[in-house]
Amino acid sequence: MRPPKISTNFTPYTDSGFQVKALTILSNVVKNPHFTNPVPPLDTISQLLAEYTDALQKAASKDIVAVTIKNEIRKVLEHQLARLSLYVMYIANNNEAVLASSGYSFTKTPSPQKMDGAGNVMLRSGGNPGEMIAKIDAVKGAKYYLFEITPGGATEDSVWEDYNSSRCTFTFNRLTPGQLYSVRIAALGTGLQKTYSGVFSQWAQ
Repeated sequence: MRPPKISTNFTPYTDSGFQVKALTILSNVVKNPHFTNPVPPLDTISQLLAEYTDALQKAASKDIVAVTIKNEIRKVLEHQLARLSLYVMYIANNNEAVLASSGYSFTKTPSPQKMDGAGNVMLRSGGNPGEMIAKIDAVKGAKYYLFEITPGGATEDSVWEDYNSSRCTFTFNRLTPGQLYSVRIAALGTGLQKTYSGVFSQWAQ
């Protein structure tokens, strides 16, 4: 399991939302017995937050100079909060409760996208002798495909040759004209996700 990690991405916050978040972090760390010697000092955060609050009020007029000053102060405050987060994570040492008590939000662990099942394989002859084109409808969640082919009808003892492709169409070549071939396609997703189509056969031309 991935260790918990706090987020220092403040971009999604509106200016007023960022003000509230900064105040929440400052308030939580100030009264927190775990964080006795913060870096940077909380006086620095407090002073910047006061300056940002003042600049935010002045920027409400939409004056370009006032808005620019507000944006610059926000950048500095974001940077100092990111520095403080490093101290918080060091002290917490992966303790989720201590991290949560800081007022920072946790980063989200991305969930693997569940992959759909592979559908039917469509086979047709290519433009040159010994070519066979295999196609499957794109599988949602698939990162790439394995196009597998074996001579004759498929059995438990069949030896499959496989070819990787990021696309859902692949052309087999150098096949023996008049030979029957069986084809199947595997769609592979994140982690160990893998799903096979059925087996389909066609004579090479």
